[in-house]
Amino acid sequence: MKQITKNNEPRALIQHRAQKDNYDNLNKNELRDSLIEEQGHICCYCMCRIPHKLKQHEIDNNYPDSKIEHVKCQSKNRNLELNYHNLLLACNGRHGYPRQMQTCDTFKGENDLSFNPADNAKNIEDCIKYSANGEIYSDDETINRELNEVLNLNTKDLKDIREVFYKGIQERIIRKGKRRQGKDIQKRTYESEKQELLMLKKGKYIPYCMIGIYLINKKKNKLA
Repeated sequence: MKQITKNNEPRALIQHRAQKDNYDNLNKNELRDSLIEEQGHICCYCMCRIPHKLKQHEIDNNYPDSKIEHVKCQSKNRNLELNYHNLLLACNGRHGYPRQMQTCDTFKGENDLSFNPADNAKNIEDCIKYSANGEIYSDDETINRELNEVLNLNTKDLKDIREVFYKGIQERIIRKGKRRQGKDIQKRTYESEKQELLMLKKGKYIPYCMIGIYLINKKKNKLA
């Protein structure tokens, strides 16, 4: 999960809120454009690419390619439904698939989270860990429960994707590390890898990039 730095909120959202109107009547095009830009085209929760590339049957059934997410849900928090800080962009979360396969906002539904990836006071990246088998987890019991029970981020599909990414980064940095002797040189190699993972390419982050960042930070800490 990646920390999100919010842009200035869209003018259309400010104007809509000033009219004391509600979220459902909002023209969401400008809002969606702003959200996808500030997130670098990755889901606010699972970090997959958004918009989701739909399969033909998903197109035929009008499945969404992404969803505007309320971190604090609308039904319980009407005062926040037009609050830009409370709005993120999520993948379609396997919309239309069986419940056990759904993830992110689609699985979350009308539940609240105790954390917000756009919270400047608490960097979510400091709370999230990844294992070599693709599991996402947290030492914070509340966050860990929400990762599993509210967002369902440890489905087999997601774990498999994360495992491949984790092991790919691991093999690459081990291979480069063997060619570069000395702690200072290895640290610079790790920093170069991190910069590559966090580089925006045509406005887009690499999907699942924070798995690599987590692993590289672990390797760096062992050199200290």
